[in-house]
Amino acid sequence: MTTDVIVTATLAPTPERDLARTVTVMTRADLDLLGMSAAIDALRLVAGLDVRARGPREVQADLSMRGATFGQQLVLADGVRLNDAQSGHHNGELPIPMVALDRIEIVGGGASAVYGADALGGVINLITRSDEHAALSASAGQYGLAAMSASMAGYGLPKTWTLAGWTQRSSGFTFDRDFALGGALLRGQLRPGLTADARHQRRAFGANGFYGASPSKEWTDLTLTSLAWNTSRGAWSSSVRGTWKNHGDHFRWDVNRPGFAENRHRTNAGEIVASVSRRDAGGRAITFGASGGADMVRSNNLGNHDFSRTSAFTEIQAPLTSRVLVQAGARLDYYSTFGSELSPSFSGVFATAGGWRLRAAASRAFRVPTFTELYYSDPNNMGNAALAPERGWSVDAGIEYARGGWSFAATPFARWDKNVIDYVRPTASVRWQAENIRDVTTHGLELSVARRWNAAIVRVAYTALGVNAPSLNLLSKYVLEYARQSFVAAAAAPLGRSGFSVSATADHRSRLDGQRYTLVDARLSHAWSTRAAAYVDASNLLNVDYHEVAGVTMPGRWVSVGITVR
Repeated sequence: MTTDVIVTATLAPTPERDLARTVTVMTRADLDLLGMSAAIDALRLVAGLDVRARGPREVQADLSMRGATFGQQLVLADGVRLNDAQSGHHNGELPIPMVALDRIEIVGGGASAVYGADALGGVINLITRSDEHAALSASAGQYGLAAMSASMAGYGLPKTWTLAGWTQRSSGFTFDRDFALGGALLRGQLRPGLTADARHQRRAFGANGFYGASPSKEWTDLTLTSLAWNTSRGAWSSSVRGTWKNHGDHFRWDVNRPGFAENRHRTNAGEIVASVSRRDAGGRAITFGASGGADMVRSNNLGNHDFSRTSAFTEIQAPLTSRVLVQAGARLDYYSTFGSELSPSFSGVFATAGGWRLRAAASRAFRVPTFTELYYSDPNNMGNAALAPERGWSVDAGIEYARGGWSFAATPFARWDKNVIDYVRPTASVRWQAENIRDVTTHGLELSVARRWNAAIVRVAYTALGVNAPSLNLLSKYVLEYARQSFVAAAAAPLGRSGFSVSATADHRSRLDGQRYTLVDARLSHAWSTRAAAYVDASNLLNVDYHEVAGVTMPGRWVSVGITVR
């Protein structure tokens, strides 16, 4: 679960040994061994990360890192922002299938000094494969499930290009919980140093109870394009990237009443980012740059709104000795609607003999309200146009060990957030109202241990979390919805020389609402050649009755069969 260079935690790509931030890297090799079929499910294995799904198999999920609310972490695809200015509920729409995924990089703690808005809890970056490959996965199962995904580079395509496509559908495990998802991506080099990326995906799903007591229906689509130029000359390197994202959300409050509380939202976001870096032979590096962009929404419910944003940023990495490295950065963001935000960060790492590392970090981060929080209205929820940005400081420290297939990390952390946006109401008989209602203190501990062999892996992660919000005589919809304790174990191993292998995960959550449940998933596979295998998957093997978002029923045991070809 290591990689040579990390591209997420700092402005300039940095060797993993020099990182002073809390970083988890999930490689394709580990995910293949564990039989992961979706990136959302892989994120459940990370200490400090809570996936609160409204449906199975990537239908819709809110992501929470270190107790942050669902909009307080930044999600990226190859460094390009996926967070949607309309609603944080769309941030889990990940436009990449598992067969095209090279790795996932997860950075814990505030990262606005690098990325600007939304990165209070942390950052998740999905990296696309660029190696020559051809991979196919197909499965079918209960509730009319049918799924297929494929990815390739080379084999008739230019080796620098990756083409992938995916689709899955189900009639649903209960009324109004059907879904149909699909998409495609194309990423590669137009010429050395010039990379183009284009992705599109569509989702349609029954949203029974997702946002209130109603059999709703939702359709979303995402188109994401980017063009990046990178060049190096001597100790200097520079980059320029332009991105454009278009997202559509069609929501029907009641499938039996077309037109009633029916919303159509269309958001567009564009950005240009430019930076210059210099790294000398002694390991010292400095990066500086600027960005500019805009977000806009056109909606029959939210109205027509837009805001522009600009930023300037810098970062310095400096080795003090052969064992000590410090990093410092700052970013100034200006929003035409919300004003300016300054986000500094400081971190340091001390590498001891024998594979041990000590690290510490402190950073300030912020999040601007979404268009939904500002302007939305339906029978169960009401926005607030007077909302201000959320702001917070986070600190963490840790000890890590990596040697001989073993890895270990222990990280205590804390965060102090102000003006946190929550939906509140005095009683269940009135609508939820968005308010800057809380100053929230979060503290916790993350522990993780892993052992890897050539064809086997064991991973264990534990998180203890406490969230302290001012006592109010109001009901809370999001801030106080978290897991106080979570324990995740995952393992995979071959069964002798029979060609069979088994993998399993156990995910235990103890939530503030009183729920305690353990979800067990398992896969039995048989390889009939070095490139092809058949498998049987069972999710929620113990048939547990649970929910991750209040009022949203999750499926019981769900069995499927499939094949993989590589």
